[in-house]
Amino acid sequence: MKKSVAMGAFALMVGAGTAWADPISLPADSPVYIQFNNIEQVNGLNNLTVPGYAPAATYLDGLQGNWGLFNISSLQNGFALPTPLPEGHDDIAGGPTFFADDGPGGTKGQITGIFYGIDFTSPTTATNGRIDLYWQDAGADTIDASCLAGVTCVPDATTVARFTSGTFLARLDFASGIVSGNDTTFLQSNIDPTTNGGSGHADAFANVNLSTVGPWTDLLNGNWFFIDSSDAGTVRGDSPGETRDLRFSTFFNVTLDSWDAGPAGTQGLRSNDPARVFTSPVPEPASLTLLGLGLIGAAARRRRKKA
Repeated sequence: MKKSVAMGAFALMVGAGTAWADPISLPADSPVYIQFNNIEQVNGLNNLTVPGYAPAATYLDGLQGNWGLFNISSLQNGFALPTPLPEGHDDIAGGPTFFADDGPGGTKGQITGIFYGIDFTSPTTATNGRIDLYWQDAGADTIDASCLAGVTCVPDATTVARFTSGTFLARLDFASGIVSGNDTTFLQSNIDPTTNGGSGHADAFANVNLSTVGPWTDLLNGNWFFIDSSDAGTVRGDSPGETRDLRFSTFFNVTLDSWDAGPAGTQGLRSNDPARVFTSPVPEPASLTLLGLGLIGAAARRRRKKA
């Protein structure tokens, strides 16, 4: 979802009292491939609650059919896959890694987070849903392989707090487009993810939420992917609102027994998925400084004219 990137970034620079840590930077105006590892719950009755996370409690009715926690194991410099024009802008593949999570005790820090608010509309489709991303400085990061295996991390408030501490980076909202011409389906899977022992995959698009700002908000606001909505046109990206910021492909296994706790029918999953984004061309700091000086000069000229 697009806004004035320059003004948004300038506001971040001059915001009084803002105290962010120094998370890893994403390259501007570039394809990026992001690898997620997830532990999650599903229930087809949409009756799950997220323990101890206030944004999930206030999102819609506070109930969901799917929520989970994740860390990002790697960030890669990607490349856009060629797609015949005029549509284009379909997918991004991975390339060289510029960030790899080295776990607690390492020197690189961690990118973690939570997704919530996903509501099933059928056994294989869903709507709504959000993702909140966080940065944890090296020395404060606690997510290890045992946690991601569901051994030391169970679906309780303590575990949620481990994944949602640190510096808030950005919020993403799932969005339509994964089914052409369908404006209500935000996620689609090839099997019912509540099937115990099953394995499958699901796909989705997301947009950056511009009302909850973090250091990655403007960078992730690329509007690069083309989708086809229910408008009269048949070409992807030919109408307003037919762009998306990120694309997800999730591969899941319904085998995480330690996360089955909850209402009847709840299943625990382990999953991994690459997200792909073509980042926004955020201005360099020097350009932002010039912009700020220009705004100050314009205001001074207006005052002189009034005088």
